[in-house]
Amino acid sequence: MRSPAKPFIFCVHAHQPVGNFEHVFLEAYEKSYRPFFEVLGKHPAVKVSCHLSGSLLDWLEKNKPEFIGKLRALFSRGQIEFLGGGYYEPIYGMIPRKDLAGQIHLMRERLVSLFGVDPEGAWLTERVWDPELVRPLSQAGVAYTILDDFHFEKAGIHAPVTHYYRSEDGKEGLDLFASSKDLRYLMPFRKAKEAIDLIRSAETAGENVVVFADDCEKFGLWPGTHRWVYEEGWLDEFFRLLEADDSIEIVSFKEIRRRFRPERTVRIPHASYTEMMEWSGGRFYNFFEKYPESLYMKNRMWQVSRKVQEMPSRNGSGHDREEAVRALYRAECNCGYWHGVFGGLYLHHLRAAVFENLIEAEKRIETGGARARAEKIDSGRRWVLRQKDAAWFFNAECGGALEELDYLPKSANLLCNLRRQAEPYHRALNRAAAVSAGAGTAAEPLSIHDMLGAKESGLEQHLYYDPYRRLSFMDHFFEEVIDGETFQKAAYREIGDFVDRRYQASIKKDKGASAIFFERKGFIRTGDRRIPLTVKKTAAPRGRSGIRVTYRIRNEGRENVRFVFAPEFNFSIGETAAAKGLSEKDVREWTLHDSWRQIPIRIQSAAPAHLLAAAVETVSGSEGGMEKNFQELGVLLQRPLLLKPKQTGIETFELTVGQP
Repeated sequence: MRSPAKPFIFCVHAHQPVGNFEHVFLEAYEKSYRPFFEVLGKHPAVKVSCHLSGSLLDWLEKNKPEFIGKLRALFSRGQIEFLGGGYYEPIYGMIPRKDLAGQIHLMRERLVSLFGVDPEGAWLTERVWDPELVRPLSQAGVAYTILDDFHFEKAGIHAPVTHYYRSEDGKEGLDLFASSKDLRYLMPFRKAKEAIDLIRSAETAGENVVVFADDCEKFGLWPGTHRWVYEEGWLDEFFRLLEADDSIEIVSFKEIRRRFRPERTVRIPHASYTEMMEWSGGRFYNFFEKYPESLYMKNRMWQVSRKVQEMPSRNGSGHDREEAVRALYRAECNCGYWHGVFGGLYLHHLRAAVFENLIEAEKRIETGGARARAEKIDSGRRWVLRQKDAAWFFNAECGGALEELDYLPKSANLLCNLRRQAEPYHRALNRAAAVSAGAGTAAEPLSIHDMLGAKESGLEQHLYYDPYRRLSFMDHFFEEVIDGETFQKAAYREIGDFVDRRYQASIKKDKGASAIFFERKGFIRTGDRRIPLTVKKTAAPRGRSGIRVTYRIRNEGRENVRFVFAPEFNFSIGETAAAKGLSEKDVREWTLHDSWRQIPIRIQSAAPAHLLAAAVETVSGSEGGMEKNFQELGVLLQRPLLLKPKQTGIETFELTVGQP
């Protein structure tokens, strides 16, 4: 008796991040999306389940409307099953529940509008699963989602997982399918027949289904795949073999759910796909521990979300709540919040897009007018000074430093910075460099590029790490003036305990305007002695988009003390000539220009200072190999001081962005 055909679901997910470059969208379209669905159209017996993120749909509708028409035709022929999800591809457990429901609803509305379909399932972003998601997803109208078989292994169900299951939370429930890791690793990198053989080998007892669910970009956009998948015909061959094989039945998630009941109820613990578990150290939310910049973005996103929820449909200034909501949702796109081995958080333009949209949302919320004002946020950990054209966010628990600088006319955070820190693949880079250096006797010496796919040689010589976050108005104390190389490598010796320590903060009046006042009683080290110092700094508004920061540094000890006071600034701007390194003495005023957004930035010192400027560059992985990326420009103003016992030194600096 002939065995029944094995049900097989082929699911692809296509996404480009909010804020990604236009040429990346276009390359992904030409190399992956367009040819994939063109090949699908040649095989009418083949059907795929498909998820396209809202950011990609927006781009396609604007730039490639004919492609939307192609998808519509394939759907009408029964070749596409559409999945919903969070519109701008958020990590579901990372955003507020109301935002998750709103994003899912927005995607449902869009799919109904474009294709006339109300999706039953939702793509789970990066397969980051949280058991607490069952209730909100079910309440948002989601009937099923897709995990990896690794998720089920954590619940005691071992691969291959060829059933679907159900997870419940009270009266709410969600069906869970398992994507095969073996198929993910095989397709499209091995011959098409090997994938067919693997599907055939699945057990046939009971109500089974084999699922492949992975990125569409691996079919053409990933390095080396376009030629293999399209020019050499892998995808066409795979579809042809599927059509010709009577032992495999191509089905949709909807068909399986109509045909079979879930195998049983299961509770899946926190998990993602195996690579994500490795990158994150076992749980996605560990990224917020590893990268404080990511944690800050998440906290700002939650803060703006609360403001949006409290906002009426239309406030007194005529700002539309819907526009604020849409900007907030764009800021929740996951890609700029984490890093595995490729891009992500290390891509400045993705971080900048998060802040751009948070600022856009906040501009539609804030109604304080042109008058400068100071306010306490985040339970007193952070303080903000708002002006007509700028907003200055200070962190009292991190040196009273400036953590975010929003230039409102351009919706730009000029402190969208990233510190340099060790990554696991840096060890491999150093090992490869050592091997390369020792291979001189070989006929053709090994290169790092050959071993690791580095985009340029000598990357190991740029592995410098920062002891502190890259903020501004960071209060350094040195024994002596440092040079540009020392600053660029962050190889200085800190003798104070101020730069990243907690300051007391309050709001006071400064010449009639609200100002933020910071104070810390600390010390500096001279030899084996500690000399007590008190640092007071006042940040007061200047004009539409400037501040004056006045330091009062008091020697609380009983002896003279010499040191170099050196406030540090960091600006996330386009590369400038100063990024090559700059050292100038007796500087009272210095202006640099953000070549990316055309924003001038002016620094002034009341007394002449020794100015250093240096590029902050990271070495990180990308799809094309390891690369060096410019992140921000570091600036240091050095002021040698001698303070007698009980003497107070006063240092004043002004920072202005945009036109004064």
